[in-house]
Amino acid sequence: MKFGKRIVLFNLFVMNLVDQPAPEVEIEQGVLSGKISPDGSFYEYLGIPYATTNSSTRFKAPLPPPSWKGVFKAIDEVDLCPQNSVFGIIGTEDCLKINVYVPVYGKRPLPVMVYVHGGAFILGSGGKLLYAPDYLIKHDVIVITFNYRLGALGFLCLGTKDAPGNAGLKDQIAALRWVRKNVAAFGGDPDNITIFGQSAGGTSVSLLLASEATTGLYKRAIVQSGSSLSSWALNRQPKWVASLIVKELGHDTNDPEEIYEILSKTSFKDLVRTKPARPLDKYLDTQLLHLPCVEKYIPGVEPAITDLPINLLTNKPKTNVSVMYGTTSKEGLFVISKDDDKTVKERDEKYIFASDLEFPSEKQAEIEDNKVRQFYFGDERMSMKNILNISDMFTHLYFEVPSILESEILMENSNMPVYNYYFNYAGGRNFLKYITGFKHESGACHADELLYIFRGNLWPFPIRNKDQQMINWMTKLWTNFAKNGDPTPPHDSQELPVRWSPSKKEDVKFLHIEDELTMGRTPNPSAYRLWKDLYNKYRKKYVDIY
Repeated sequence: MKFGKRIVLFNLFVMNLVDQPAPEVEIEQGVLSGKISPDGSFYEYLGIPYATTNSSTRFKAPLPPPSWKGVFKAIDEVDLCPQNSVFGIIGTEDCLKINVYVPVYGKRPLPVMVYVHGGAFILGSGGKLLYAPDYLIKHDVIVITFNYRLGALGFLCLGTKDAPGNAGLKDQIAALRWVRKNVAAFGGDPDNITIFGQSAGGTSVSLLLASEATTGLYKRAIVQSGSSLSSWALNRQPKWVASLIVKELGHDTNDPEEIYEILSKTSFKDLVRTKPARPLDKYLDTQLLHLPCVEKYIPGVEPAITDLPINLLTNKPKTNVSVMYGTTSKEGLFVISKDDDKTVKERDEKYIFASDLEFPSEKQAEIEDNKVRQFYFGDERMSMKNILNISDMFTHLYFEVPSILESEILMENSNMPVYNYYFNYAGGRNFLKYITGFKHESGACHADELLYIFRGNLWPFPIRNKDQQMINWMTKLWTNFAKNGDPTPPHDSQELPVRWSPSKKEDVKFLHIEDELTMGRTPNPSAYRLWKDLYNKYRKKYVDIY
């Protein structure tokens, strides 16, 4: 009898060490097998190729995915797309893989949530290190994550047939098309797809909202700490940026064909390793170089972005998509985390706005710069003494105000609901605030909401009761929106302590996510008015880059 019990216990132990197979799924490419999650609550289908790319198609839209005979074992997370790391260059060029997480139970067809990862368009992946789906899965939704090309491999933009631009965005579009075509085989509803993303992923979602190429691929969108209207969302000088890259490799040319010949023959590791610095100018632009661009019309090439997003969102809005927008209260802490006296002094010598503004004269630019300086710093100069004021400035300029302005444009040009939130919760899972050294500051840093939506293997610490409550609230709000377009439907009134009202024209309403959930007005209204006035008067609404 004792021996029998030992055998049972041993078998249970072994079962936890060996992946248990999930049901096979047949898609157009072939048959897949996956595995069951460790807790038995969902199926995992990992590393499925949704498209292909290699050195011969570098800088172009991806090719169709491969097919296979037999059963494809989708049980392992695969290499990332090439990027720099503390371990050197990691990843492989053929990296376009997708992960599908399916609840074991739940009424089919299930709503689908497709996540676009962040990472400044140069880092990251759809892997479980940060985006483990356990919290969302509990609400009976299918969660999908994926990789897309990064850096120069994803965002070199030369305006030629060989390098038209936005290969990384076109990967994202290919992933959405794959989901639309195949998710029914996993028990998902292809007519109920929500895309969501944070930071560069949120900006990507905003760009996908503006893109005509994504029409009909999704029903709802959640834009977290990003906006296609942000000054850092677009590369406005793509050929110049490309010339900086080849110069770092020892070549001096501005000719697009010559640049392509050089970079197409450069190994992907050398290409990723290349880090040209943006020469300092008078505007407060970021050092990000590898960004989406407005594409030149090229016969036979499907573009992702054909005009400035503000023009696309205004003139050709998607009138059948409901959207949720939000930011954290202290986004800028992340931006200033490596500042010192030297970097602050360099910033202080520039205008306190980015180059997406254009002024009729240098004198007018100086007048507006003085207004912004007075607002944030009074009569003082920027210094490490007022570094938190600098953080507030970046919070408003790069994240908070562009998000609000974009939501206002959608409300003006579409009748679909728009929801706004403001995440100000300081808890034990505000991981980036801890990592950047500001753990004692109030509020939430950039990306601090993520670990209340995803379990993530990055942060293995015990979860406090208050944090568990926030996880419950956040995942319920997000999945309710994905299911039916309403984050707080009436039947959930007992689980969620507030009714989240959508914003309306001339009346932007915010769900303030703190220790409690409350409805309120626009955060930081004075800063909002300052930047809105500047952008209404001086925003560049044309692009002339070719």
